[in-house]
Amino acid sequence: MDQEFHRRASVTELKEDAGGGGGGGKSLSAAARRSFFRRKQKHKRSGSRDGKEAASVLDAVSTDSLPLLDDGLSLAYQRVQKVECSSRRPVLVLGPLSDPVKDMLVQESPGKFCRCVLEVMKASQQAIERGVKDCLFIDYKRRSGHFDVTTVASIKEMGEKDCHCLLDIATHAIERLHAVHIYPIVVFIRYKNAKQIKEQKDPVYLRDKVSQKHSKEQFESAQKTEQEYSKFFTGIVQGGTLPYICTQIQTIVDQEQSKVLWTPDGGPP
Repeated sequence: MDQEFHRRASVTELKEDAGGGGGGGKSLSAAARRSFFRRKQKHKRSGSRDGKEAASVLDAVSTDSLPLLDDGLSLAYQRVQKVECSSRRPVLVLGPLSDPVKDMLVQESPGKFCRCVLEVMKASQQAIERGVKDCLFIDYKRRSGHFDVTTVASIKEMGEKDCHCLLDIATHAIERLHAVHIYPIVVFIRYKNAKQIKEQKDPVYLRDKVSQKHSKEQFESAQKTEQEYSKFFTGIVQGGTLPYICTQIQTIVDQEQSKVLWTPDGGPP
């Protein structure tokens, strides 16, 4: 209990020091750091028992080992909640060559992976967007005369059939899934460069040779995706042949499905 009190007190003191410095950012201000170490040395010089105990607690609190908030302050704890996943979690594969990879997963493991069934809807753009806002639809694609819509009901139905639903949605739609308490396993395929993508071949799932232009576009798009959405990644697979990638994805999916899922209390992970 004493340690808990001292840890929380040190964070409060840091907040007071940082607040007077006028600086923001994601690292502690120089003034706050100097004040932190001055207090640390002060406790060390104290000959009393309380001073020694306080010094030992401060030594244990490293600003490098604690997460930083936007105001540059460290917090030791975060309240989380346990999420029960009785059905198969959906899977979102991101990165270069994700389409042939998903084709191989479905064909080689049909009882384990399945494509998410898209609902064909002839409706107005406004009606579709209303469905997204009402948390009925996760994402959609405009086609000639209709929309292909990924619905919450379809994703849940696939999971209840003991099959990992392979999603075909935009990356930003992950947050919509979290809003309806669906937590996908997100796997990112990371290739070293565009040349490595171009060199990939497969007689069944990648019959057409990947052009230099297309491989470059995929590589650059993947870099942007990783930069903007890496916080959602469950696992990263190093690029290689399609069979190698699929094996790694299956391993990640098996591991994540068997884990206990924890999310921040009151919000998505």
